[in-house]
Amino acid sequence: MSLLPPLLIVLDISALLAGRTREWQEFSRTGECYVPRAVLDEMNTLTKQAPEPEIESVAREFARFYPTSGWKEATAIADHASLKPAEGHTLSKKARLSTTVLQHVYGLAERRSDALVILVANDQPLLKRLQALNMPNICGLPFTALVQWSRTQRRPPVVTHHMQGMKSPAQVSGDLTAVRPTSTVAASPKTIAKPASTLQPLPTRSTSAPSEQWDARRPKRQLPIKPLLGNLFNLLVLAIVVGVIWYFAHPKSFSQVWNQLPFVEQPAKKAK
Repeated sequence: MSLLPPLLIVLDISALLAGRTREWQEFSRTGECYVPRAVLDEMNTLTKQAPEPEIESVAREFARFYPTSGWKEATAIADHASLKPAEGHTLSKKARLSTTVLQHVYGLAERRSDALVILVANDQPLLKRLQALNMPNICGLPFTALVQWSRTQRRPPVVTHHMQGMKSPAQVSGDLTAVRPTSTVAASPKTIAKPASTLQPLPTRSTSAPSEQWDARRPKRQLPIKPLLGNLFNLLVLAIVVGVIWYFAHPKSFSQVWNQLPFVEQPAKKAK
């Protein structure tokens, strides 16, 4: 069996603000969790200057959770052509943070090409921009999908699809060999070859056998007795029929010929 690629989960600020300690702890069971530096800075800011009390409460709870969570800071960063803003266009604070998160995801995917980098966000435009990176070891998930995955331990189809696509040809051939039926495995030469003493020679016709022996095996030709008897019977019947017709049509000539036959007894001549 081939080894599965490591799973690196990068959490956007929208995903962090949608959860609590219970969800964050469950995320650690799905893979290595990463938080970009810019997201950590923004969460720290929200502990003091949040637009809503609930957001401030979540930020404070995360500030207590993160130091002992075992999560890592995503430090790798890389630029991509799709992440460059258009000339003369000023990005908002949210757009700049989203771009920075994507740069961290792209940099982590380049550094860990053997791993699948999964961006978790509750921001649909951010997940759509992620597709423009066009990296085989990058995929995106909404927050609810990660929650369900961590609780049921069932990988989402998009994650399974990317994991299958990351397999190398050697790993794929190894999987095929592992599931191949044992009956198709080639046997070793020792199991194929047989000892010379057990091989039986094919029977051959001896050229020195007497000719009488072969003549005795040949079927003897039999005379067609039945057809001959049938023909003789037909001739006899035909002769009788012809004789009867002849007798009634020309009795005088028939009598002359009949009396000349050797098997016909001649009448005795009367004495004078």
